[in-house]
Amino acid sequence: MSERKGGKRRIDRLLAPAYGENLGELPLSEVKRRRDESLAEREYQSLLRRLVQGRLDILRAEQARRDSGEEEGSLVENLVAALASDGPAGGSSRGEALRLTVPPEEMTLARRRVEQLVADTTISDPRSLTDDELQQAATRLAEEERTVSADRAAVIGVHDRLQEELKRRYKKDPSEALAP
Repeated sequence: MSERKGGKRRIDRLLAPAYGENLGELPLSEVKRRRDESLAEREYQSLLRRLVQGRLDILRAEQARRDSGEEEGSLVENLVAALASDGPAGGSSRGEALRLTVPPEEMTLARRRVEQLVADTTISDPRSLTDDELQQAATRLAEEERTVSADRAAVIGVHDRLQEELKRRYKKDPSEALAP
């Protein structure tokens, strides 16, 4: 996971041990606020992971093309092939209602983080990279994908604890489910 100690980012607050402790003692409004904050971070981490995976897919497709000895196609054809999805479109795998989109400013932050890993000009046309450069870029993105996935899993754990606390309260007093 990313370093957290003393950090001021949302994820740093969420993953600080105190954030998920003594939830039963907090006012309902604070538990809901924390749940919403953890959901926003989960959505951001999901977006970041998708961006990293997409870039990594592009690089791996270029590696596979080179390994197979296939002719070099157009960049657009290569990108379409690399990003084509075999799985079902969209939707949450956690059985939750569809959420609103990630705010534009967070999308920009996620894109900048990915671009910092491997400068955009470096992987905007992976055909221009040497085999070593291609491997190095893929390795960096694979490492980042593992980090982001671990961060996302930790945030999901926090979100789940907050959800469990809300469920516990709602079972105890169903009228709390209607409270703002």
